[in-house]
Amino acid sequence: MSQDKAAIFDQLTLIFQDTFIENSCIFSIDTTRDDVEEWDSLSHIRLLTAIEAGFGIQFDLDEIGSMTDVATIVDLLHEKIK
Repeated sequence: MSQDKAAIFDQLTLIFQDTFIENSCIFSIDTTRDDVEEWDSLSHIRLLTAIEAGFGIQFDLDEIGSMTDVATIVDLLHEKIK
């Protein structure tokens, strides 16, 4: 993982921890929606809203549909903020 992506992952981890308060999962680049019991459709919206606010970006509908794992989210963020 590049240094830029590592910094994105670090910031994203904090957002995940704030969004999924009751989750005992340790987030990694390999974490998927299936790994987090609390990651349902409502929390997905909360997560995306928090990511958009935290990074000052906005996702389009195609991107939102593909965001089912941490690696994809990091890659999308990397593309948007470089």
